[in-house]
Amino acid sequence: MIFVGCSKDKNEPIVSGKIDGIVGSFKGKMVIGGDAEYFNAIVNVTKVDDGKVKATVKTGEAYSRATAKTFPVQNVSNIHISGQGPMGSITYKLDDKNIQISTESEASSDVEFYFEGTKQ
Repeated sequence: MIFVGCSKDKNEPIVSGKIDGIVGSFKGKMVIGGDAEYFNAIVNVTKVDDGKVKATVKTGEAYSRATAKTFPVQNVSNIHISGQGPMGSITYKLDDKNIQISTESEASSDVEFYFEGTKQ
């Protein structure tokens, strides 16, 4: 005997809430170009609109050459705010206020970076 079951439930994340929780300043470790490491780096995340945020690095620092990126994001089940695309990915965990940002080059002048930090 073979049983086949169907469900209209999909295994998709539940999008809920606002994205305002990701907005702020973060301090942590940044890696630029896969090799240059910077500790106590500062990244600022600002809201562009209800579905996008922009990550920029603090000016006047050795790591300031990293390219700012705008990410489409969603609040997933009020657990994390995240998004990805050709520009890279961003994930902010609402409970421990940690963020991970990984950028990709979209132009020859882009300077990629990876950042892990905590909201200040």
